[in-house]
Amino acid sequence: MIRRNVLAFVLVLAAADAAADAVAVAALPGGAPASSEALSEEWRPVREVSGVPVEARPTKTGFDVHRGRVEVCTDMSSLEHFVIDPSRFTDWVAYTRSARLLDVRDGSAIYYVRSTTPWPLKDRDMIYRISRIDSNSSIGGLRLSLTGLPDYAPTEENAERIRAAAGEWQLVPSASAIDVSYELYLDPGRVPRFLANQRLAAAVGQTLANLAAHFPCAES
Repeated sequence: MIRRNVLAFVLVLAAADAAADAVAVAALPGGAPASSEALSEEWRPVREVSGVPVEARPTKTGFDVHRGRVEVCTDMSSLEHFVIDPSRFTDWVAYTRSARLLDVRDGSAIYYVRSTTPWPLKDRDMIYRISRIDSNSSIGGLRLSLTGLPDYAPTEENAERIRAAAGEWQLVPSASAIDVSYELYLDPGRVPRFLANQRLAAAVGQTLANLAAHFPCAES
């Protein structure tokens, strides 16, 4: 009985969101930068996850852009290789069920990632391109741009394709640590927007917390 009630609740909320879906798909096509369709509102704090504050900005689709920030202690080369290694994603990228490298071309890597979702929703999957962009700043650093490619390959069995995705990692070294900023936008499809935003905020915060735990800084 409880499972039937939960299912009915989710279906009712999803139906309420369906009227806005056509606008949502058109408003942020796959591949748009995460901030390109953000509305003019300032970033606002939405939650703290494992000690990591997470902020959000609304977009025209109703699915928010989220970002967080941590400091890690390692060298830039080790950090970059860790962040882009899909064989490690299930260890630290929140809600990742599986991930694999599909192709490397033009200085970019293309990955398949499948993410878990709460019952009764299907897993979500997406093809992502990650591109390396060196910083022009005198202090160095780099940006890893993330772009969703929803039409790159068919959706796998028992999964639903994320309709749009965009984001970036910014890695900025200092004298004693590396400042890591992670920003992410996802349109997961017909999911109640407030639930999707809560889930994405948790994913961004937990992913950063996991990264900081892997490359801890000694307490002063």
